[in-house]
Amino acid sequence: ANTPAGVYTLTYTITDKLDASKTSTATVKVTIASGALLAKDDTGSVNSVTGGTAITNVLANDAYNGTTTAPTLNDVTITNGTNDSNGKVILDPTTGKVSVAANTLAGIYTLTYTITDKLDASKTSTASVKVTVATGILLANDDAGTVNGLIGGVAVNNVLSNDGYNGTSTAPTLNDVELSQVSTTNPNVTLDVTTGKVNVAPNTPAGTYTLVYQIEDKLNPGQTKTATVTITVGVPALAATNDSG
Repeated sequence: ANTPAGVYTLTYTITDKLDASKTSTATVKVTIASGALLAKDDTGSVNSVTGGTAITNVLANDAYNGTTTAPTLNDVTITNGTNDSNGKVILDPTTGKVSVAANTLAGIYTLTYTITDKLDASKTSTASVKVTVATGILLANDDAGTVNGLIGGVAVNNVLSNDGYNGTSTAPTLNDVELSQVSTTNPNVTLDVTTGKVNVAPNTPAGTYTLVYQIEDKLNPGQTKTATVTITVGVPALAATNDSG
């Protein structure tokens, strides 16, 4: 068992037990062949923000020695081939694991690998691995705030605080998204894109105003969401007090 493939020869001699002068020699030729080796394509997926393991072992669906049994790393060696991910998607030849770095741009990446039979180096097979890196849902939720029209001030501390990032209820930060103001119904009501605050200028007439903002995923540009901020500007209290003289 586990003899390397090849052609082996041995010779033997037979001698007549009744007449030791009578001998004859012959050769035995033995061909040891390995069965077919087959590497099969793999697919996997992972989240672009968190990264992680896309495929546990590329050998798991391959075939060894002409059977459907998957080879192990005792049977074959893995050699990396082409890879279009700029080092973000990695196949570890010592384990067969395909992993993706955190904060990898969403997309579909392809790499190839070759397995070589350790008992017969002439037997090789190549397959491809396709990894889909997907981003979670981005969500912008509407906001509301109030402020005194005479003195103005901050109506909303941070429009991002009730939004959702990467398919979770965790609010994005300005490290995660690009914040921009799309429109406002009053130029006195503005969004500070460096903090997420909605500010109202002093001496703004009482009324209800709306501001629309957009968030765009910095990791995956083009994924955007918009939401509306409704600001109620109140009338300052006015009191007339009786006088006498």
